[in-house]
Amino acid sequence: MTGWRLVCDVGGTNIRMARCEGPKKLVSVTVRPTKLCSSFQDTILDYCRAFDDHDRMSGAAIAAAGPVEAGRVTLTNHPMTIDREAVAAGLNGKPVALLNDIEATAYAVPLLSADDIAPVVAASNPKGGPRLVVNVGTGFGAALLIETPSGWQSVATEAGHMTFAALEDIDTIKSNVSKTVSVEDKLSGLALSTATNVPFGQFSAAFTDLFGAVCGNLVLATGAWGGVYLCGSVASAWCRTGDLSSFRAAFQDKGLMSDRMARVEVSEIVLPHPALVGLTAIELS
Repeated sequence: MTGWRLVCDVGGTNIRMARCEGPKKLVSVTVRPTKLCSSFQDTILDYCRAFDDHDRMSGAAIAAAGPVEAGRVTLTNHPMTIDREAVAAGLNGKPVALLNDIEATAYAVPLLSADDIAPVVAASNPKGGPRLVVNVGTGFGAALLIETPSGWQSVATEAGHMTFAALEDIDTIKSNVSKTVSVEDKLSGLALSTATNVPFGQFSAAFTDLFGAVCGNLVLATGAWGGVYLCGSVASAWCRTGDLSSFRAAFQDKGLMSDRMARVEVSEIVLPHPALVGLTAIELS
């Protein structure tokens, strides 16, 4: 890498920025509340200009909490919009990569050491294969990581907007067809903020069972037999206080696939700023 690269993780709550000086090498990590940043362009320019060698900045890799389409993203839980070409123009034509935030986090997985993860569900006989990153923070997100002959490829999803499967008879389903509930409605910081009338113990138990079931469903849907990696502020807090045995039971209880699910490891990413670390592995062109 010639010079240094700006890496930036833009979420609904905070914007994190750092200098990247090589794979997994972050310097001068700065966190600013998203609500206080009226202009993304001004925010990153102010950050870069604070360094005496700002002219050596070679480009930028940006992760944002929303679906990226045609080089543009509007945050799912905030009105901020980021346009890759506009950012590049503001950086005097330097190369810019724009990714979904969980897609970026997935690129950190191959860089993780044993000290960067903590076990959540041990596996009886883990196998290789695609890996799944699940982030629970302000919202709920997931990305799949696949090893290809040309290197690792991360695939963004919008798993947080899946609706829960019905558990009722068909007549009840038809009468409540407009009352669908998304994964993010129940498994996110937003869900925590609206659960004010539910006793904490009851909410925590329901959260754990749903979390385990949803993570297991995502493994079945994506074929992520290589393991699940949890991250995000809510997921990290849950890993400290949640009932891991109940999570494991819900995660593995998949009928004919239960034995195979028992061979899938679940870990927590404890490395700080995993999305920024993932961005250090991105090639800029």
